Amino acid sequence: MAAKQQAVRVTRNLKLTRSHKILALVPEKNACSEGSSSSDEETNVYIPPSPDTSDPPSLASSLEGLNLLDSSTESNKEQIDISVDAPLTPIFNEVFPSPTTSNYNILPTLNSIQSLPTPTVEQSSPQPGTSRQQLPLTRSKRKKTTRNAVTKKVAVKKFVLDYHWSKSVFRHSACLEENLYDLHQTDIDTALDYFYYFFSPDIITDIVHNTNLYSVQQLGRSIQLTEDEIKNFLAIQMLMGIVHMPAYTDYWGKRTRYPLIADLMPLKRYQQIRRYLHFANNTLEDSDRYFKIRPVMERIRQNFLKVEEEGKYSIDEMMIPYKGRKAGKRKQYVKMKPKKWGFKNFVRAGVSGIIYDFLLYGGDDTFRGLTFRDKEASIGLGGKVVIALCQTIRQKPAIIYADNFFMSLELTHILREEYGILSLGTIRTNRLRGCQELLPTDQQMKKKKRGSSAQVVCNKNKLAVVKWNDNKVVTLISSYIDSHPIETIKRYDKDEKKKVHVECPQIVKHYNKHMGGVDLADMLISLYRTPLKVIVGI
Repeated sequence: MAAKQQAVRVTRNLKLTRSHKILALVPEKNACSEGSSSSDEETNVYIPPSPDTSDPPSLASSLEGLNLLDSSTESNKEQIDISVDAPLTPIFNEVFPSPTTSNYNILPTLNSIQSLPTPTVEQSSPQPGTSRQQLPLTRSKRKKTTRNAVTKKVAVKKFVLDYHWSKSVFRHSACLEENLYDLHQTDIDTALDYFYYFFSPDIITDIVHNTNLYSVQQLGRSIQLTEDEIKNFLAIQMLMGIVHMPAYTDYWGKRTRYPLIADLMPLKRYQQIRRYLHFANNTLEDSDRYFKIRPVMERIRQNFLKVEEEGKYSIDEMMIPYKGRKAGKRKQYVKMKPKKWGFKNFVRAGVSGIIYDFLLYGGDDTFRGLTFRDKEASIGLGGKVVIALCQTIRQKPAIIYADNFFMSLELTHILREEYGILSLGTIRTNRLRGCQELLPTDQQMKKKKRGSSAQVVCNKNKLAVVKWNDNKVVTLISSYIDSHPIETIKRYDKDEKKKVHVECPQIVKHYNKHMGGVDLADMLISLYRTPLKVIVGI
């Protein structure tokens, strides 16, 4: 009875940290196993002992009688025959020089044992319709995978021109005829043919394959997607861009049912395709920020390049709207655009609004696969974007128009001399390379009447710079036209509350007439924008 009434005192300090609690579990040297000592500063908790248990031994007493080199056991077992046919490793040859003798004094240390190389296992991508394959990496593990290291940027010598500015007549004017895009010049007869002209059947086949492949990677079985189903899926997406509803499930609702969509595909099948829609193989890791959509995007781009060219293009930024949190650094903010959040896309479009080429902004991956000369690499991001989009122009001479984000004097010179492409655009005052000394300042221009202008040229490098005073002062650069002949245009006057005649240089008229191609394309896309916002692992 006295043994049952005896209590084991367990001490616990309520103010101890986590590390102190862990260290308290290790018994002290020569510590008693009964744990009967107490402290005045500790709170004592009494736990009655179980009659089926005994006092635990201390760590020192547990190891006291242990003989690690003793191979004898209480039960008489057969001696292990080490004379096997397989050759022994060098470690066992030292410990067991013969089958009957052993030398335990020369046991090697752990540091002296060389680790065996880990065998490499070749991974093969699963095929649709097969058994369960290796599952792809999760998003958290995918972030931890090491991608190709970004090469260190090499300093490039700045390309500098020798300028001779003067207030004289520009002697290198050029003229190029208008050649707008004409749909009737192609072999396109129906709207479906026009769709296949850009979204070719090989793209549909590739989407079907990668979607089925991704379903195998996730489910272990294929969803058996067909080309007809993916065509119906794309048709549903375009119809949703025309007929808007609060939620995509409303197209299959009882009261809000839309037959053109609901009769084309069941809701469950639509959701299944939407869930596993994929454009690339997940197991093929790449350092490209857009490698999940790069195959399809590049094929569409190649189809754009097949369109008959107009001869005059505008280059500008186009935003692909997205304000989610899964895009990382790919998501950009451009405050001057109608859709300020999304993916930045540099576009070369004609005056008609037809897109001929584009380049997705991806940081260091923006110019993936492109090469530049030393002089081209030194003109900044905007200049390199223009050169990259102009390298695919087939019919030359041509004219490109861009704003002050892209334009510079060096870019204008390179385009005309190296590529046979004329250019015109607005330019920032910190890129004028000395000609601002011959031009009036913005404050001086604002004191003059509306429509006044000033011009400086460099006939050696075939450059013309014009400063014009409208609602605000604007500076333009061109390699084929200057201010003359000066014409008049109508502008609204706030004081008189009506439109008045204002002098306008010829360079300004050309810029206003041809610069809106990208904005026109962006506006037309926004009218029937596809509402699908599924992130396919990018």
